[in-house]
Amino acid sequence: MIKIGLIGCGGIAQLHADAIQALSGRCSLKAIFDENDKQAERFADGLPHLHVAKTFTEFLEQPLDAVIIGVPNRFHAQYVRAAAERGLAVLCEKPASDTLEGAYHMQEAVQNAGVVNLIGFENRYRGGVQRLHKFITSQALGKVFAYREICTGARLVNEDIGMEWRMRDSVSGAGAVTDFGSHSMDMATWMLEPVCGPLVQVYGSLGTFVPHDGTLPNNDDMSVLTGRFASGALLSIFNSRVGPGTYRVEIMGANGYAAYDASEPDALTIQWYSEDHPEFEANEDIDKRSPFLIQLDTFLTAIETGQSAQPDFQTAYKVQRLLETAIKSPM
Repeated sequence: MIKIGLIGCGGIAQLHADAIQALSGRCSLKAIFDENDKQAERFADGLPHLHVAKTFTEFLEQPLDAVIIGVPNRFHAQYVRAAAERGLAVLCEKPASDTLEGAYHMQEAVQNAGVVNLIGFENRYRGGVQRLHKFITSQALGKVFAYREICTGARLVNEDIGMEWRMRDSVSGAGAVTDFGSHSMDMATWMLEPVCGPLVQVYGSLGTFVPHDGTLPNNDDMSVLTGRFASGALLSIFNSRVGPGTYRVEIMGANGYAAYDASEPDALTIQWYSEDHPEFEANEDIDKRSPFLIQLDTFLTAIETGQSAQPDFQTAYKVQRLLETAIKSPM
């Protein structure tokens, strides 16, 4: 039985806790820690056997095998280093850090400690997305021409929402370009690099539009990323935290077109350009479990087998480096 501790008891923590409960035959939630004591106590309400640590030192003294980190980006690196030094496996929410330097130190810490590590690019674990990845890497589309993605959320379009940590670069780093864009950049490179080679050019354009508490955030509300893979395939990504709530991936190739849309999470759309095309059953064997459940399953399997898991912190660092390049581009 793998004993897990949660660092951070915000909204994302409940999704991880639900996944742990669903896999209770293999793991259990033993301890939690949050800098906000009241938030930790609310999370633990009704869970009498859960240890609520008052300090991080107390948390690390618990008999744990792994931790899941879900705190603001600025604090990821310090918790990762501490957990890795204790020999604990680490699953950390995305993006890796608020800075590229922080992301580098995270991958360095887990490599030096030799512990299992996984970054929370949950979109990889959508059943339809995994089926799309299998389709693209099978090269059924032939030469791939372009990848296009829209990944957005609508919650922060409301000006009545106060200035929260995601809107402050001192805690979050960049805004939508890393909050949503880290998912998108991971998805694009994971999908296309096996058939198109590495992403060799990337550019970005960012904008901030919606005030909160009468003041504009000091990081971006929206971003547009473009690029080119070594094969010549084009990249186009639109991210926004101010609406609408959309997630869609489209890939165009010589033989046809493939798309995944979160509004129909258990289905792919494949359009062939001719009747003479490879055989591929688009919607066969799609895993309909929660992405957080599939992600935790992957994490536990890596711990149980002693093998590496993907996407790991090295992947997270690569994604953050590409995003930093886009942010600093002259576009």
